[in-house]
Amino acid sequence: MKPQEQFALALRIIGVLSLMYLLRAFVRNASPAAFILIMRLACAVIAVLMIRGAPALVKFAYPDSTPATSDRSST
Repeated sequence: MKPQEQFALALRIIGVLSLMYLLRAFVRNASPAAFILIMRLACAVIAVLMIRGAPALVKFAYPDSTPATSDRSST
């Protein structure tokens, strides 16, 4: 597994863990104050960005690397 793939996997795992933390926080206190609600929404946005935006973050972290192209077209 390449470092880029490991980094992308780590970002997605952190995103999933953040969503799990967020869901647990909503179950514990269903009616939060305004500040807590804003923090939970920020946590949700960060989690979704880490899950869906992992390829963009990997490109930012590893700008010189290019994706490996498979040479399956030549038989």
